Amino acid sequence: MLSTPLVVVACFAYLSLLFGVAYWADWRARQGRSVIGNAWVYSLSMAVYCTAWTYFGSVGRAASSGVWFLPIYLGPTLAMVVAWMVLRKMVRIARSYRITSIADFIASRHGKSRLLAGLVTVITVIGIVPYMALQLKAVASGYQVLAGPPGGGASTAVDWWRDSTLYVALALAGFTMVFGTRHLDTTERHEGMVAAIALEAVVKLLAFVAVGVFVTWGLFAGPADLFARAQEVPELARLLRLDQGQGFAYEQWFALTLLSMFSVIFLPRQFQVMVVENVDERHIRRASWAFPLYLLAINLFVLPIALGGLLQPGATAVQAETFVLSLPLASGHRALALFAFVGGLSAATGMVIVEAIAVSTMVCDRGDAAAGLPVLPSRG
Repeated sequence: MLSTPLVVVACFAYLSLLFGVAYWADWRARQGRSVIGNAWVYSLSMAVYCTAWTYFGSVGRAASSGVWFLPIYLGPTLAMVVAWMVLRKMVRIARSYRITSIADFIASRHGKSRLLAGLVTVITVIGIVPYMALQLKAVASGYQVLAGPPGGGASTAVDWWRDSTLYVALALAGFTMVFGTRHLDTTERHEGMVAAIALEAVVKLLAFVAVGVFVTWGLFAGPADLFARAQEVPELARLLRLDQGQGFAYEQWFALTLLSMFSVIFLPRQFQVMVVENVDERHIRRASWAFPLYLLAINLFVLPIALGGLLQPGATAVQAETFVLSLPLASGHRALALFAFVGGLSAATGMVIVEAIAVSTMVCDRGDAAAGLPVLPSRG
């Protein structure tokens, strides 16, 4: 186990780094030297698609269903094949009509209906708030693995003022207010936020790959050794087959792939970074191959980590979502475990920050309309 002060200091040191990067990016923008006017930053900001579920949950799904975690990422990869045509058109429409949210975009396609925009906003708030809470729960679970009592879980009761997740949530709320919807002009781009999200994309990728390399070449003698040992265990060999021994479920695979294709474009956070924050439509050309490459890289070690964890004595699929942290920790690599936790924190915070900004923009727009204040024609 790691000491509580060490984990807490690491968390807030990382959050402070995000504040610093965001402040620096805003300062550069005021000097006329935009940081986000770069195709690589734009491409990395799309990686906000990879949340704490990608970081922890995909390993858990792979441990119980094998390669069935793949459709969630095959969909976005296929969607980016047509990104140059579809996404470019969306960016042009948003820029022409000063659209600032997915609610405005959908309403603008149906007669600029305020009722429809309000309905989309309500559905989004209802659906997103639990998902944001899930990100914070993932942070709490990771904290319990690193610094909690032996055998303790994320549900261990503590006084509210001693709950570190509360302070993480407050820090993220402060970040959103400072670098999010603090301006009356909601069409202004959030340069600091985009720069911070690009940094988070790099951090979570490096952390996850580092754990994958450790499991594959540290606990085992390489991929060949790892998969050979898994093939010797019937329960694990089943995970390496598409049919799972019950026939291939084409309908489910197709449905999940199709759903993820739409989600990578129409999720509020994805629309925010891919459409609203786009500064140059030419950046889409690079993102159309760089983002799929990122998805490939961050998922390359999902199955090896899942199998490597299940091959450990006493391990079960129920514990799989903690393998990213527990495997380095159990092997005495505390620094790697702490780095992996920061990567998970990065995955969770990136989603919460962008989603909060996207949803707050929608709510503020609808609030202005309900109050009878002047609104742009494109906002319903």
